[in-house]
Amino acid sequence: MDDPGQYALVGRLAVAAAVMVAPTLCFLGLVRGLERLRDDDLINEWAQAHGHERDVTDNDDVLAALANGLNANAGSASTVRCPACGTTNRVRMTYCHGCQCRLESS
Repeated sequence: MDDPGQYALVGRLAVAAAVMVAPTLCFLGLVRGLERLRDDDLINEWAQAHGHERDVTDNDDVLAALANGLNANAGSASTVRCPACGTTNRVRMTYCHGCQCRLESS
């Protein structure tokens, strides 16, 4: 067998390193992106960028408000505070948005 040259060996090692690192980086990017999409602040930033002054995520049904052009008057949403961290959550939520602690059902 021919002995691969120094450059061929470095090239093979670079390809092997890329094959091992690239999936990890893609997975971490996906996880971070999904966390960002889950964040209510992103929805509020989008709403403010499109000329809506009020906090959209206070509605019980955010998707319905977005589908109606953010003009739906759903009334004031009832909220519940997490006993562990104090984060404000919607009434129907089972777990806290901030700490994932189970919320008390009233």
